[in-house]
Amino acid sequence: MLREALRVGVFLAVSSGMLFYGVKRSDEPTLDCMTVNGGADDYKMLVVGESWACGGRLFPELPRALSDRLRGRGVHACNLCFPGRNSRLLYSELRDKLPREKLYEYCGGKPDKIIFMTGVNDEIQHVGENSYVEYTRKLVDYFSDIDDEEVISIPRVNEAGFKSPNLYSRIKRGVLRCFYDDCEFSANDRYRSALWRDHPELQMIEYDNFIERYRGNEQCYTNDGVHLTDECSHRYGTFIGKAASIRAQTHNPPLASAPR
Repeated sequence: MLREALRVGVFLAVSSGMLFYGVKRSDEPTLDCMTVNGGADDYKMLVVGESWACGGRLFPELPRALSDRLRGRGVHACNLCFPGRNSRLLYSELRDKLPREKLYEYCGGKPDKIIFMTGVNDEIQHVGENSYVEYTRKLVDYFSDIDDEEVISIPRVNEAGFKSPNLYSRIKRGVLRCFYDDCEFSANDRYRSALWRDHPELQMIEYDNFIERYRGNEQCYTNDGVHLTDECSHRYGTFIGKAASIRAQTHNPPLASAPR
């Protein structure tokens, strides 16, 4: 009883500090777009994610791979990036700053498909599986006017080796890790399983088909262990372009099969 009371007390103290210092980041989301084989009937894709979607590092490989599968049809792909945000913050900023109509205008039209690339910040910040599941579902529902949506399972990263940027972040992360994740450094499988358990209806792209585990693949990650190198980011773009399902309209040429 006392241990639980202390645990809750420390959590509330840290939570109050989070509110006092603020949880919203000052850096703005960014949007990068690229067209391959552009024409009058371009297939439009939007990727919404955290820092893994930043800087156009998935280009040109992602739209090129899609265009190849669409027998040369033009592909217009956009990456909307919210660096450092967990799913809750990403959803809140998306809703507040980018209403769908405004976002679609920036993207050159309503997307045919949306892919969600989130979860790394949820796991390394230890926000809890319930938060990850709730706001992943809310992100999908936010784009309910899009028929084709897929979620990429949380990438494998070096959770145990991640270094918090400052003392406050380190303390907060340590408390949340024990409050939500039983003091375990690795939350990847916990969060993944919770999403699959609560929302089996979601269409998923399995990251493990690209990199199955962090150990043994360190050369594909930057020194922080939670981001891909530029080279592997481009390879990741090809992987997504090949793995994504595509619902083609009847007037389109036949699709090349996505590898499964």
